[in-house]
Amino acid sequence: MDSLKKELEEELKLPADDLRSHAWYHGPIGREGAEALLERDGDFLVRDTASSPGDYVLSSYWKDEPLHYKIIRVVLRPKKGYSRELFQFEGDRFDNIPALVRFHVGGRHPVSQASGAVIYHPITRSLPIRVISERQAERTDSNRSSNRSSNSALDRVGVESQPDRSKRLSFNSSHMDTLHVTNTLPRSGSQPANLENLGRRPSIQSAQSESNLRSGAPHSCQSEAVGPAPISPVFRTGSEPLISPSALRHTRPSHPGGGVTLRGSDGQLHPRAPPKPFRVSTFFPGTPPNRHRDDPYDELVIQVPESKKRGHVDRLRAEEKWQSRARLTETSFSFLEAQESGELPRLPIDGQVQEEEEDSHFQRPQVETVSCFRLDQFESLLLPDNNRPLDPTVLMALKELFTRSNAMTTALHILSVDCQVARIVGVTEDQKRMMGVGSGLELVTLSHGQQLRLDLLERHHLLALGVAIDILGCTGTVGQRATVLHKVILLAQALRDHAHDLYAFSAVMKALEMPQVVRLERTWRALRRNHTESAVMFEKTLKPFMKALNDGDGEEDSVVQGPLAVPHLVPLLRLMEGEEGEHTERGCQLLYNTLQAARNAALHAPQYQEHAHSLLTGDWEPIPELLECFRTEFALRLFWGQTGAAADKEKRYDKFDQILTVLSNKLEPSEEFSPEL
Repeated sequence: MDSLKKELEEELKLPADDLRSHAWYHGPIGREGAEALLERDGDFLVRDTASSPGDYVLSSYWKDEPLHYKIIRVVLRPKKGYSRELFQFEGDRFDNIPALVRFHVGGRHPVSQASGAVIYHPITRSLPIRVISERQAERTDSNRSSNRSSNSALDRVGVESQPDRSKRLSFNSSHMDTLHVTNTLPRSGSQPANLENLGRRPSIQSAQSESNLRSGAPHSCQSEAVGPAPISPVFRTGSEPLISPSALRHTRPSHPGGGVTLRGSDGQLHPRAPPKPFRVSTFFPGTPPNRHRDDPYDELVIQVPESKKRGHVDRLRAEEKWQSRARLTETSFSFLEAQESGELPRLPIDGQVQEEEEDSHFQRPQVETVSCFRLDQFESLLLPDNNRPLDPTVLMALKELFTRSNAMTTALHILSVDCQVARIVGVTEDQKRMMGVGSGLELVTLSHGQQLRLDLLERHHLLALGVAIDILGCTGTVGQRATVLHKVILLAQALRDHAHDLYAFSAVMKALEMPQVVRLERTWRALRRNHTESAVMFEKTLKPFMKALNDGDGEEDSVVQGPLAVPHLVPLLRLMEGEEGEHTERGCQLLYNTLQAARNAALHAPQYQEHAHSLLTGDWEPIPELLECFRTEFALRLFWGQTGAAADKEKRYDKFDQILTVLSNKLEPSEEFSPEL
């Protein structure tokens, strides 16, 4: 037992994509053995299928009955000499069976829509696959031996029950009768119906297919007799038939050469068994056909998603199918190549579904090379023509405008502009065709979305510079600067908790953590004294939340109460634009978290769009002047003037950083700076 236990442990240590490494895989265990292990709803195991080597069956228990689903194998052949296998039940496809099982167990997704069967409790094996295979082979051999013994006994009983026929009848007798054999299983064996015909070339009459013979219209023959017939294994035509000796009837006529008429399904005439019924309806996709009584597996109907509900991931799958023609198949590649060349008709067989080409109208997305911020087309309500950088008159008008607006109103105006730039709301059909996706949240994850990523990074930095100017531009008393700092913290809270705009929230937090703002010791001390709640919220809530977002330690949906309108995109934007991370184990984890967040943003883009639209179409009334304040074109002209806005970005940023340093030193000279902060 110790050696078996050790062998089982070695199997379970194999790579995760190896079925033997999972205890719910039981190898070649039979149907009866699997059903004996299933006891309650949710129980499941995966086993080999004896009828189709290389395929697998999911055996589960649901609503007081065992169910058996044959796992569908999808073969993608994008080019000659290359193939890729996927596995599925009715919905999503996966690269291997363990991933398929994890999806249905972890998400409690039904295996079949018709039955609603859910799997969540794996039945684990206690023996290695080798031992299970050996025991299954022994059990199969013993069953065959017992079947042969029982059939021989039946033959002896049948012969002894006829005392008037003590002599053995000749197989050439024209009075040979045919036993009434009942078999509910489809014949697939290669045994002939009559041993006498072995080595003899059958006549044309005897070679007719059984499907073309009418029981009520017998062929002409020389003689016909009625009488009891001996029971003999010669006349067994199926595997485990039900023999009814009492159901004696007139014989089927024999051909002139002697013997019984050959049946069209015999192995002498047809080298292959008759085709099984279609598992998937050919004429009405999505509608399950009536299950055949001989089909050993439960019904699976592939669910085809509606084309209008496809997201970015589904579009990529459609493009792959458009290029490669995915097929569900259990056959060899030569058969598929024969179909493609026209040598064989394109008819689906059992386990195979040919998927039609779709999205033939698909248009290749366009690569943008020009920024969406058009200074030459921008018309301002607040800036004069040919304005100077940081015009004092404009700054004073902005201060009065912000004073009249509360944090919630300001946050919604920022959200409105963010959604337009990120192409979350107001996306036209022409824009969707140009992008190839439905929103900018999906576009930023693709290679041809570079220009949008650059635009979002620039807007994010300009928002941070605008908040810094609001704080450092306050030349009043320390208490007045503390009040401005208090309003900025409230704005950050409103962006996070009410507007659900984590993109703008991170920009405001970036401004509050700039060195020029952090060094204002007297201002922060006045904030703790005059606005204690804001100071505590910033230190104990907002800063840890921002750190968790940057590090990817927490999921956005679990941290933020309610849905999101704009996710935290900045780490992904920086990563895809070449910013190098840490070359450590922590850096690898950060990279993984960033990519996972990008995947979630693309998958949940429709929910983000819907929530942003609901926030911006409620009771909120936009103020044109306040809306213009948060446009990126406005910030470019305000910070660098009409002519300086078109200069090189890096030079503009360096010069403005120097301006912020000068303003910070004027408010609180360097000798008052405390390194402890």
